[in-house]
Amino acid sequence: MNAAANHEGLTRAGATRALVTACSVAGLRSDEAELLRLGENAIYALPHQGVAVRVARSDVGDIQEKVAKELAVARWLSSQGFPGIGPREDLPQPLRAEGRLVTFWEYIPPSRSAPGLADLARLLRGLHTLPDPDFALPALDPFPTMWRRLEQAHGVKKQDVDFLSEACARSEDAFHDVVARHPTGLVHGDAHRGNLLGRGDRVLLIDYEAVAVGPQAWDLLPTAIAVDRFALPRPEYDAFCRSYGQDVTASEGYEELRTVRELGMTTWLMQNAQSGAAAEEFAIRMESLRKEDRERHWHAL
Repeated sequence: MNAAANHEGLTRAGATRALVTACSVAGLRSDEAELLRLGENAIYALPHQGVAVRVARSDVGDIQEKVAKELAVARWLSSQGFPGIGPREDLPQPLRAEGRLVTFWEYIPPSRSAPGLADLARLLRGLHTLPDPDFALPALDPFPTMWRRLEQAHGVKKQDVDFLSEACARSEDAFHDVVARHPTGLVHGDAHRGNLLGRGDRVLLIDYEAVAVGPQAWDLLPTAIAVDRFALPRPEYDAFCRSYGQDVTASEGYEELRTVRELGMTTWLMQNAQSGAAAEEFAIRMESLRKEDRERHWHAL
């Protein structure tokens, strides 16, 4: 592995170097690339070539497994007729570039109207009733990813990393106890409105990195949390519940699962919280977690 890539984490500069190298190998032009998202991965659009490029944080360990799983899930969902997004089968998958794994996906242009929560509920209801895939999926466990983020944390205060580490340690056993008491099935793992794309009159559910087997209540958490954290109007949440057929806030273990989900959201943001709006938002989240303030509004970045 490229040691420099591991040391710097996933920065815009590092991700762009991997993008340029991978595109050169795949015969694509990288000069038109538009950065769409920088978080757990970097997502670029090559609109005129019909390609979206996903750059992972590294090319070793569990990252390799996640990338292989993501490609397998995308192909399986397509075989089931589920409205998702597929890899570009005419391009090499995945490519190693600058110490990172790079994959190429179908590019979906922005739609005129943004998909809504009713679309998310409908897609989750469909996803949760699919048969078991013909390959093994991991058990839902967000903690290895959170521990990795904390171990590789840079540019944030040590006391913040220590607090989050202690909070994760307290929550890990409680999470596994809740999981053991719930029926399990196919879960998307990161089901929120940002992972929806519109194509014509269809809405697609994208991003399969966190797909796993676990309590399907996990997929309902982001929308439930959004009522308190992101000022989602209660009527919109009620409509989401009616469309899916369940209000996860009334289920056993909701508070424990919510705590874990919020720790995940905060450690995700921590990766890019060295300056600017991300640093300001990270400070807000840290303060609310320290004070156990469950109604402090956060801001989506």
